[in-house]
Formats: sequence, structure tokens, C-alpha cells
Amino acid sequence: MAPTKVLAAISWLVVMKLAGNEAHQQRMKLMTRDTDGAALCAMDPPTMNATMSERMSGAPGAVRCGMTCTSDVGCKHYNYVSTESKPCQLYHYRPTQFEVSPNCQHYFEPGQQNKLNILL
Repeated sequence: MAPTKVLAAISWLVVMKLAGNEAHQQRMKLMTRDTDGAALCAMDPPTMNATMSERMSGAPGAVRCGMTCTSDVGCKHYNYVSTESKPCQLYHYRPTQFEVSPNCQHYFEPGQQNKLNILL
């Protein structure tokens, strides 16, 4: 294979890998109530309370918690609770009980959202 073709193939692989990483990092979505768009919080017990990611220490807490979740292979959902001492609650399962709660936002990986119960 000519050197130019090898370089082109390597460049293509690098671009595809970087594009995959970008998509992976932006995969989480905020869960909201359908009626008014209010942010929901999972009330089911989390699998674990995690330490926030140190990468991008100046980023908002919800983003740092999301980075913690996306680096954990089992994490598909997380709560960010800004008033907690360990504000990052990771879920290795799909929570089913949700409610609007001040200072709490629930994020999920698209395709992982399931039937949910919203507590009033």
C-alpha cells in the first residue's frame, strides 16, 4: 500500500475515534415532566454516590457528574443534587420513581428512559 493511502487510512480511523468520543460525552439528557418541562429527580436509591470528576474542574457540577457517569461502564442514569456533600448519584439500573425536587436534576442515556411514575 502506498504511504499516502496508509496515512489516509490512519487519519480516517483517528477522526472516527474522536467523533465517537464526542458523541459518547454528549449522550446524557435531562429528564423533564411532560406537562411543564420541570426537571425531575429520581427517588429510587442510587447504586452509588460518586466523587465528581476532577476533569474540567471549572465546569458546572451537573457536567462533572455526567463525566463521572459516562466513565462508569454500568452507569446509564444519574442525579445531580447540588445541595449534597456528594452530589453525584449514579444508577446502574433504570429508576422508576421521579418527582420535582429543588436542587436535583436527573439525567439519562437516550434509549434508557422507561415508563416512570411521577410522585406529586
